[in-house]
Amino acid sequence: MLKLTPPLSVIESNLFDPSLDQLRRWSAPDAQPAPADPDCQELLQAWNRIETAIPEPHAAPPPGPMPAHLADKIRQRLAVANQTPQHPEPGLIVRLDRAMGPQGPLDWDMPQPLAVLLAEPTEEPDLWYGWLMAWETDYASPWDLILDDQDTPIDPLAAMVQVWNPVHLYWPAASAVLGRLQPERLAAVRDLALDLGTAEPPAGTARPGTLVQRTTSGGHLVLTGTPLGADNDPRRRYRELYFAAAGLVRDMARQAVPVAAARPWWAGVLDAFRDSVRAAGLTLTPLPVAALGPNEPAPDTTASWQLADWITARLIPGATGDSLRLQVRLLQSEPLLVGLERGGRVRQQSLLTPEAPEADLIAGADQDLTFFIRDAAGTTLYALPLHDDRAEP
Repeated sequence: MLKLTPPLSVIESNLFDPSLDQLRRWSAPDAQPAPADPDCQELLQAWNRIETAIPEPHAAPPPGPMPAHLADKIRQRLAVANQTPQHPEPGLIVRLDRAMGPQGPLDWDMPQPLAVLLAEPTEEPDLWYGWLMAWETDYASPWDLILDDQDTPIDPLAAMVQVWNPVHLYWPAASAVLGRLQPERLAAVRDLALDLGTAEPPAGTARPGTLVQRTTSGGHLVLTGTPLGADNDPRRRYRELYFAAAGLVRDMARQAVPVAAARPWWAGVLDAFRDSVRAAGLTLTPLPVAALGPNEPAPDTTASWQLADWITARLIPGATGDSLRLQVRLLQSEPLLVGLERGGRVRQQSLLTPEAPEADLIAGADQDLTFFIRDAAGTTLYALPLHDDRAEP
């Protein structure tokens, strides 16, 4: 396995550790004390040691020549610098470096800016559907589309589109434009999202850190990563980190739509699932939480079950309760299609086979999706609308 750059520990730190601005605020003489969390306190102490140890500035020798790849990234960033978002449009790539809601700035720390590719507007004002983007192309999977020379100029922060990580964006939170995709390239992204999981090669072909050219179902040539490997494939942990990071974007979108917050959305989804399975005359068998893999989340915030003789599935809620990840595993010998659609249009889909029996589906409360199971001929065996009914009287 190639050594992937940057290490996962660095990615996790960049996404979730307190930002430098937050550490400075906590270090101020009249500041409120930092949280008592041991990790947070350790970071603050390290920051204070660094500030104390910084020497007085002195004349430095002239720098040597800059490596070509760094110079190219700087040119790309300068080419799109200082572009303020005027209005949203399909294909626009925007940066989020502040937490913003309908009432103004939110008291959330963002250690690292996030990038989002806009796909289309929703029925709600200022709310757009799109995908999270990232720059760590070493961690690309078959469902991460790598941008290339035909897409320039693009800020290096937005090097690939995570079509497995859809989000809704609250438009006023966008602070800068990082680039834009032409209609043909946006169509390629849509195609890859539509193909999500339908023809993924078996895990034996996994090569983390390797990029391959593929053709989407619509005939678009795209550059992606290779299939995910076993549980020790670092790209699986990478996905977990960015799925959690996308929770902030989803939560900003959720705040833009008035909802009753007394009960998390995912819990309502689980209740609706149980009721609909019973109404359809199907069997639903609870399973131990660890049945589908390591038990990372707390047991009281996960649900694991077997649906008929078709699949086992594990529901893992996002940090805010308004998104979820559904891990599905095939039980039978015949292939099944599982996926999410909206308005009759497939958003995510995976073909489960004995050779490739697992898939991950990701949904948010504001996406109005329907989960489905179909046989290989396309006949729907089961469907569940994942509506957010909390705001209904």
